[in-house]
Amino acid sequence: MDKNDKRLLNLKPLKKGDPRCAELQRQGAEKKKENIAKRKSMREDLDILLKLTLKKGDMVGADEIMSLAEAEGKNISVQTAMDIAMVQRAMLGDVQAYLAIRDTVGEKPTDKVQMDQSLTIESWAKNHNVKL
Repeated sequence: MDKNDKRLLNLKPLKKGDPRCAELQRQGAEKKKENIAKRKSMREDLDILLKLTLKKGDMVGADEIMSLAEAEGKNISVQTAMDIAMVQRAMLGDVQAYLAIRDTVGEKPTDKVQMDQSLTIESWAKNHNVKL
């Protein structure tokens, strides 16, 4: 038996009731739990970091800034600074930045296709020249 044949043995599905099934499922569940905890921790950390200000002192809200030029040098949140940078990139022609902004503000075109016709066995048979 060569090296490739040994690898193929691992691809055979386990039979129902095989004790290795339960062990593999347990290991998979533990790993999934770990990954979920890591992602949750990362989301919480990012949420805190995005709310930080660029400088010490009182924060200036985005609603108080009347132009992009006026935002420079102001004590804004990290999130607002990132948003401004993305808008500036989009204005310079970065299509990916534009698409991210468009999608974020809820202007993403729908990808859904609606069909008004119902399909019956009779209509399918008629369209495919099949006699019932």
